[in-house]
Amino acid sequence: MKDIDLPPRWKQRVETWVRTHTGGKRTRLGASDFPAGKVLHIDLPDGSSAHFRFAVVIEAPDLGELGIFTEHCGYHIFPLHETRIHIQDGL
Repeated sequence: MKDIDLPPRWKQRVETWVRTHTGGKRTRLGASDFPAGKVLHIDLPDGSSAHFRFAVVIEAPDLGELGIFTEHCGYHIFPLHETRIHIQDGL
């Protein structure tokens, strides 16, 4: 999904993350927010897995969700419970 498609429960959460990481200069994710040289691996409870590059991860324990926001492949929301996350140097 794109940022305009984010469910309302995530819009404020992303804005807060961006404000925190940019010193309040912006409210939306921009190219400089996505870490180069890192690969994010997630393993989901059903045995599925995914790998993302240039991804921002925001955990939302109160929602039981994990948001993965990528520079080129959209935004994704996964269940947080029993999901394993591993970030490694790559590229």
